Amino acid sequence: MAAAVDAVRRSSVELDIGTPASPEALKASIPRAIEEGASRIVVAGGDGTLNAAVDTLMGAELGREASLGLLPLGTANDFAKSAGIPSDDVAAALSLACTGEATRIDVGCVNGSYFVNAASLGFGAQVTATTPQDMKSLLGGAAYSIMGLVRAFRAEPHEGRLTLPDGETMEVRFLMMAVGNGRFAGGGFDVAPYASLTDGLLDIGWIAEAATESIGTVLDEMTDPADPQNEHILYRQAPGFKLQTIDPLHVTLDGEATTGSLFEFECFPQALSMALGADALTSKEPSS
Repeated sequence: MAAAVDAVRRSSVELDIGTPASPEALKASIPRAIEEGASRIVVAGGDGTLNAAVDTLMGAELGREASLGLLPLGTANDFAKSAGIPSDDVAAALSLACTGEATRIDVGCVNGSYFVNAASLGFGAQVTATTPQDMKSLLGGAAYSIMGLVRAFRAEPHEGRLTLPDGETMEVRFLMMAVGNGRFAGGGFDVAPYASLTDGLLDIGWIAEAATESIGTVLDEMTDPADPQNEHILYRQAPGFKLQTIDPLHVTLDGEATTGSLFEFECFPQALSMALGADALTSKEPSS
């Protein structure tokens, strides 16, 4: 790490390093740094650390005051994968975070809380919320997959109503739902393969209730979740939507957990400037 920092400083970048002791301290340090003249905020950590920075910048309306960079040092680093930021090369990631050209990207919001990568509801969020920290540290993103398999056989579906901006309303029954601004979540799963950080849309995908013997079909449908012939996976793109569920369920925003039963999602187009990798803006095209 020291060598990577020295390399950035040799490139004539003025780099001040702080070590906030908590998410609250991180959130307090960002407006202070901008007030003192910082033009870019670089956070080192995982998706949760990034979420704290994004939530602070957006909540304080500082998204146009300073750009954001990420040094991915977390468990899953899902946003880094979505954004083309290397998670296996500290020097390259730090250089990109500090000196890379900033691109304006979309930011998602649900019930007043912001996220830059993805929100997960239901079974997937429960896995994230209940995976032991020591397992995360030992296995990295694979920990989420293992906990998912452990819980899959006793997952209960959630019921609710999903309303899109055009007035379309659907009664939904789902095991899990992912809302993507970025593509990857849950430890590297491509949950929103058609998502773009710059299209002004949120990608909504959910796995409907399915019998255990249908797991093979579900896995096949994951390769093209927007295929209208799918039986178990449904997919929509929209600038926002509302979801009302019968019972409260687990929700994670960029890996940070909460619970609720009424969710109002919105996409804020080009709301934040961030240093991204070269392939960050690519996404798959849905099949016709």
